Amino acid sequence: MSAANSALLRCCALLGATIFICGDLLAGPYSQGLNDPTNPYDAPVPGFVGPDGIGASTISNGFGGFLNPDNYVNPLFFDWAASVTNYSPAPGVGSSWSNPALALGPVTGNNFDVVSLGDLSSSQISAGTPPGTLTLHFTNPIRNLDGADFVIFENSFIAGSNTGGAGAGGVDADLAYVEVSSDGVNFVRFPSRSMTPGLVGPYGTIDPTNVFNLVGKHVNAYGQSWGTPFDLSEVGLDSVSYIRIVDIPGSGAFLDSTGQPIYDAWLTIGSGGVDIEAVGTISRLMTFSQWQDWNGLAGASRGATADPDGDGVPNLLEYAFSRQPNRVESNPALTSVAIVNGYMVITFTRDERASDLLYEVQVSATLNGSDWTTVAQSMSGAPTVAANGFAPTITETSASSIASIGVIRQVRVTDVVPAAGHKQRFMRIKVTQLTGS
Repeated sequence: MSAANSALLRCCALLGATIFICGDLLAGPYSQGLNDPTNPYDAPVPGFVGPDGIGASTISNGFGGFLNPDNYVNPLFFDWAASVTNYSPAPGVGSSWSNPALALGPVTGNNFDVVSLGDLSSSQISAGTPPGTLTLHFTNPIRNLDGADFVIFENSFIAGSNTGGAGAGGVDADLAYVEVSSDGVNFVRFPSRSMTPGLVGPYGTIDPTNVFNLVGKHVNAYGQSWGTPFDLSEVGLDSVSYIRIVDIPGSGAFLDSTGQPIYDAWLTIGSGGVDIEAVGTISRLMTFSQWQDWNGLAGASRGATADPDGDGVPNLLEYAFSRQPNRVESNPALTSVAIVNGYMVITFTRDERASDLLYEVQVSATLNGSDWTTVAQSMSGAPTVAANGFAPTITETSASSIASIGVIRQVRVTDVVPAAGHKQRFMRIKVTQLTGS
């Protein structure tokens, strides 16, 4: 019997009815340490985007300038960890690595801008010394929406030397469990998987494709910034406000969800154990007013009809179609219309985090103001559904090229009548800000 099959049998015995979750966990390989957009399990999320390349962080080059100076923090993130409610490092963390406030606020891509949780020796593990922990609070609850709901950035990097474990080209990683809570008292741990076959040694490397749902497997250092995504649907919670990170000393004494030993760089000192750089929220509900604040809009740049970047798209539509109000998009089109199998089909994106919007798909034969009929709609972030007794074909999928991201939805709505036989036919998207939201 293979090791994988053995692990699967143990998982079935332990989790009973949740056998299908275990099957998914063992399906690997999991994602690479950096850009791996199509991986169906844990495709890493870039901390930075822009002209200098996805995942390329804007950091000092050490000579008075910057690497990737035209990139910026990924606007997908609608929030960041706001406060520390508990920091309990393992013994021996160096003073320069013990400031938990460094885990707050936006990602920087700086592998020295971190707080360390510390490592444990074999004697400390035998004595029952608890591993280091860090608990962070989020002012705005993290919701369970489509795809990944939050992302954790650690300071792992690609090894350039033939260190232990996976050797050169492997990820120099310190791993940690992730737990979440709505009240700060009762925590639920994410299911995890580690298939690293054995000890990797002090400052050794791992193959990240053997690891799932553990912080530290993705690279965030030396000009590359990628974070590990987590989906609340995996723990059955609709909303959380606290995230607790628990270090894993990589001796093999700590286990994954299937009972297999977890190995990472061990033993490490000083900045030992997992090093947390930032935790970003994707699935935060937003209103138009909050979105304007988040993007720094003020004065004449603020308001539904204002157009601060001069691209012809007013702020309310920038918000509705998940665009940026201060940067001109490479693709200026908000919608597209095509004839498919004899019917008009309109395609657009919507942001399910926009809690105060009504999207209406409307049709008309004349373009007269009173001649538009709504055939489908989405309200307050809910999926697009048929309206007013019509039955258009509606599909919704993720609009992101990164498999783990789902909050930006691509919507396709097919007209309710065939195009043939109509002298003219029009489709449009009407976006309305809901009052009282």
